Amino acid sequence: MKAPMRLAVLLLFASLTALAADLTLTMTGAGKGQEGEQTQYWSAKFMRVNHPASQVDSMVDFEQGVSYTINHKKKLIQRMGWDDLEASMEAMADKMKDLPAFAQKLMGGGDTTVTVEELGTETILGRKCKKWKITMGKMIIESSNDPALKPPTPAGSYKRFLKLKNAIGQMGGNSAGMLKFGEELAKVQGIALRTHTVMPIVGDFSSVATAVSEGPIPAATFVLPADYKVEDAGKKMRESMAKGR
Repeated sequence: MKAPMRLAVLLLFASLTALAADLTLTMTGAGKGQEGEQTQYWSAKFMRVNHPASQVDSMVDFEQGVSYTINHKKKLIQRMGWDDLEASMEAMADKMKDLPAFAQKLMGGGDTTVTVEELGTETILGRKCKKWKITMGKMIIESSNDPALKPPTPAGSYKRFLKLKNAIGQMGGNSAGMLKFGEELAKVQGIALRTHTVMPIVGDFSSVATAVSEGPIPAATFVLPADYKVEDAGKKMRESMAKGR
């Protein structure tokens, strides 16, 4: 094999290996329901967050486009399909645009202007992170992301997840704004090692990474409890929106 071809093959193999590397992040959280240590597990197909203090975990299936909330106290799994979530948000946005401005404001809608600011850099765990601030009305996300720390998931699925993740559990009058907000969040490169989120009514939350490691994660980490009740929250939401037309 000629040297240039050999080099190309080696570079391709290296890039594929980097893409496939599993990641484990340990985070310390603050804010109601977010206190204590959380562990993020990232693989090519899944991302799971275990939060022992609240006994409520979450998991994302990037291949199927589904987010799960796993409530260990209630032994309940709530399934949210991204197609259902997007359809419900678009239906809500269509309803809102026909209402007068005062009615939109009463229902939590109105201004959907999203601003994005780059605030410099900071170093977390020896990693140089870019600091971002994304604002829409009173909703704010400040995030310090390491551009070199890429999720092992497919880029398209990861961006779709970022676009929708803050909308889960936040369906309301400002659905169009939430989608715009998510689109801007999805443009930020790298995994967040520090976050600060302010969401009206919901609260003020923050987290910071205390450890980052690479290495294989057992497949069992991403297996849902077999004896828990499963509720299709996405389907219920979509059906509810359809009835309200």
